[in-house]
Amino acid sequence: MFAVAKGAPGGWVEKSKHVGQSFELLPIDERIQQYRDMADATFLKAQKIEDPEMRSQYLSMASNWHALAQQLEAGNPDPQAPPPVQDPVPPSHQDTK
Repeated sequence: MFAVAKGAPGGWVEKSKHVGQSFELLPIDERIQQYRDMADATFLKAQKIEDPEMRSQYLSMASNWHALAQQLEAGNPDPQAPPPVQDPVPPSHQDTK
């Protein structure tokens, strides 16, 4: 989901509503959608680029965003997310050997 924001003088750019927020802080379903939105935006940008090498780089980025979304949909952990924090074992449950 994108909101319109004032861009360069006389121009408009699309700006994500999650700008400045780390993707890993989003719930999985929102993160998947954000990755898809990034893939779409990057693909659309590639369509407008005339330089073949630059276009190829944008298409590669779009493919990577799409792959991240697919990994999350398949239940694979997000490589961008920090590992889950485990609670320490309470002293009463520690092995006392």
